[in-house]
Amino acid sequence: MLSYVSGTLVDVEMNMIIIDNHGIGYGISSSMNTIDQLPTMGSEVKIFTKLVPKEDSLTLYGFIDKEELKMFELLLTVSGIGPKGALAILSSMTVSDIRFAVAGGDSKAFSKVPGVGKKTAERAIIDLKDKVDIVDAFESKLNSGAAKSVSNTASVKEEVLEALVSLGYSPSNAAKALDKMTITESTSTEQLLSDTLKQMSFL
Repeated sequence: MLSYVSGTLVDVEMNMIIIDNHGIGYGISSSMNTIDQLPTMGSEVKIFTKLVPKEDSLTLYGFIDKEELKMFELLLTVSGIGPKGALAILSSMTVSDIRFAVAGGDSKAFSKVPGVGKKTAERAIIDLKDKVDIVDAFESKLNSGAAKSVSNTASVKEEVLEALVSLGYSPSNAAKALDKMTITESTSTEQLLSDTLKQMSFL
């Protein structure tokens, strides 16, 4: 099993990354999110991969980080979504976007992806509901260092999210606004709610 491929980035063709590893060129199908994060041609790169076999082919799929690979694998568990559909979703939505949409039951976020119909979008919400949640999105940001110096209990975020939804905001928009907030250990639920409401006014 190929867990990852590392080597020199030699070419990018549509949704295909070409990596040279000791004279062997690996063609790896990938998402636009990963392709947009690639270094310049000739640079060393490491791509986390999954080999997907079919009756008449073997296709290698790869991503810039393990989080996107994990989401790709989760999307493959959704009825009606194959590798190409999963790539299309990951090319249109970030991993956090997907988690926010699932946690908020926002099937419309999926149906905006080319090739993903209403029924498949609704099935994605149902099939992924118990596999991803809003806390994962925040924790992912924290662990990757992409968040603004934040460290607070998930319960505060969840309380504010519930309050925003009760006020009529869509779960996905509320989650995205929350994600932009700067949170410290001393941030209270009331303060975070007030700051997030201000953020919501600009969405």
